[in-house]
Amino acid sequence: MIKKSFKFLIFISIIVLAFFLRKKNYAQIPIPGQSVDEYSYSWVGLSLIKTGMPIGVSGIPGYQNQFSKYINVDRLYQTLSSDPLSINYPWMDHPPLLGLITGGYAAISGANVFEDTTSLLIRRPIIIISTISVALLMIFCWLNFRFLTAVISGSIYATTPLIVLSSRMIQAENAIIPCLLLVMIFSSLYFRQKKDIWLIFAAIISGIATLFKLTGVVCHLYIFFSLIFYYQKFNSKLFKDFLFFLGISLPITSLFFFYGISYGSKNFFNILFSNANRFYGIGPNAIIDLIRNQRLTQHKFLPEIWLIIGWITFFLSFSKTKKTLPQSLIFISLISYLIVYLFFGSQPYGWYTFPFWPLLILSLTAFFDENLTNQKNLLLTFIIAITIFGANLARIMGIFEFQKYSTLWRFLIPATIFFLIVKYLIKKPTSRILNFIILALIFGSVYFNLYYLNQITLDFWWQNIS
Repeated sequence: MIKKSFKFLIFISIIVLAFFLRKKNYAQIPIPGQSVDEYSYSWVGLSLIKTGMPIGVSGIPGYQNQFSKYINVDRLYQTLSSDPLSINYPWMDHPPLLGLITGGYAAISGANVFEDTTSLLIRRPIIIISTISVALLMIFCWLNFRFLTAVISGSIYATTPLIVLSSRMIQAENAIIPCLLLVMIFSSLYFRQKKDIWLIFAAIISGIATLFKLTGVVCHLYIFFSLIFYYQKFNSKLFKDFLFFLGISLPITSLFFFYGISYGSKNFFNILFSNANRFYGIGPNAIIDLIRNQRLTQHKFLPEIWLIIGWITFFLSFSKTKKTLPQSLIFISLISYLIVYLFFGSQPYGWYTFPFWPLLILSLTAFFDENLTNQKNLLLTFIIAITIFGANLARIMGIFEFQKYSTLWRFLIPATIFFLIVKYLIKKPTSRILNFIILALIFGSVYFNLYYLNQITLDFWWQNIS
């Protein structure tokens, strides 16, 4: 009982830490207005509730009703010197669920007009949603691996600066993330217990995901691929399960189409087809750009070694001919969203990549779990851990300040690698002390996350985040 209580306390502590990291300075950073979508989602929800007409900002051609207006919320024009906003109605760029959440919260809190929807107000619901994502990530790991893996994944996802900052933004991807994680949890339970209730829950959440944005179809794609993996072939059981799943999820998805048609089928389909024919801005170099560049918005970058290494461990998983069920589910989720990203790709806005990030953290922690548990590939595991540690250390410490530690670094790291190679060549079991060293490097890197996050003020943002 004491052991379970202690684990639960650690679990809750990481969730609380994630919440407060996301809440700190949430209304100032990222700078309000760097994505007008944040306001537009909320205006759509607020206008739906107040007038019954969805009104928002769109850059998509095809709208019949359009006008320009200055809406000086959060002193937007003094800060960014923007032109008037192009206001469209009835707004049909995306399904309205996220706007109903943020705009609904604004309405409950006393907002009556668009100028009332300040970032201080409308970002609060997304802080809660993104904190739930941390909890779900840990639950998936705890369910499919072990508690230590859940702690590692939760600690990384809760504290990585780019992820923390992105989790404050009102973007549909931040709502799709917990949906996908829930579907992954329900599918793993379904494959273990063979109870239809878990497939029903997965179908309901998958339908809801598409009401945030049509890219929520990633949940449907994930279920299809995971069923193929589970049954290992196309058979009647696979089609029966998938049709059962679609029978529940598609009626929920169809609500967006009924909603859009209710405001005029011509307008709705004009916008839908205009959305489908948008400029393919991610370009043919989309995959290398995805790995190399970690974007917060279109023009703000915050490189994260955790995510780059996550891609490396994902590619390493290609070479594994036999994967466990949890490893396969992570692999399938990443492939599913990669397909969605490449298909729906428009401009290279940072938020389109947000759903990759929890999946890459899962890929990284699954790699650590397998190798530390089975004492396999410890040389590679150590090199990955020290790479993450070194990159995070370099971010908070200049090269000149590092010199006082350089002697320790230049002798200790090569000596450890030398020791691991000798052990590998003579095929003797590696000491579990190395497990402790690797874990110390991981949690040391998490501490550097916290240290760097503490430095991100408004002045730091303008001066250091490109």
